[in-house]
Amino acid sequence: MRRLTLATTLALLALAAGSQRGRAARHGFQCPAVKVSCPDTAPSGEEVTFTAEVTGGGATFRPAYTWQVSAGTISAGPGTPSIKVDTTGVGGGTNVTATVAVAGISPACERQASCTTAIPYQVIGCGLDEYGDIKFDDEKARLDNFAIEMQNDPTAKGYIICYGGRRGYEGEAQRRCDRAKKYVTTVRGIDPGHVVTVDGGFREDLTVRLTIVPAGATPPAPSPTVDPREVVIIKRTPRRPKD
Repeated sequence: MRRLTLATTLALLALAAGSQRGRAARHGFQCPAVKVSCPDTAPSGEEVTFTAEVTGGGATFRPAYTWQVSAGTISAGPGTPSIKVDTTGVGGGTNVTATVAVAGISPACERQASCTTAIPYQVIGCGLDEYGDIKFDDEKARLDNFAIEMQNDPTAKGYIICYGGRRGYEGEAQRRCDRAKKYVTTVRGIDPGHVVTVDGGFREDLTVRLTIVPAGATPPAPSPTVDPREVVIIKRTPRRPKD
């Protein structure tokens, strides 16, 4: 006897289910309606809620829920009408589809439903420049370019991330950030509310990183390379540089 392929088997099952639904409709039987709701999009790393709703079925109907997800992990609510899906590690451009199968519904009826949430690509601010402990006149030229880029996009924010060196003065990173911000806001006329300074911790040498972050993009995270416990702090305030 000839074996049926998987595709043929699925087609026959679908025909059988359709035939059952057709007979139910002809006899006036009303199937319960199953649907799932979810947000259209969600950032990667957040929990996404998927909720099943079953209408109809009568007062004695007691549905049971079985969920499957295409990406992420179910973090809460398995076996209930509503689940949370943890999207940690799910990359941008991925669709997370949750499908519920409802037991207790007649085989003549549709018992499954799905909903899909898109995880968009994460837009991160563009690193514009990075420099070390240079003379302030040289730094001004770098900050001029930084200000020009901000003027080209008035909705963007400029992030100045400063790192102290493995050996340096106390509070040195924040002072360098403050000096840079003062220059771009008072000399170059950039709105202070659009310039963010961040003390990024420590690297081998004093470092300043300039980043342009368009509206809606993700601000950069500091990336220190030296454990604060290994840093040697000179316990005196350095001479104030000349502006």
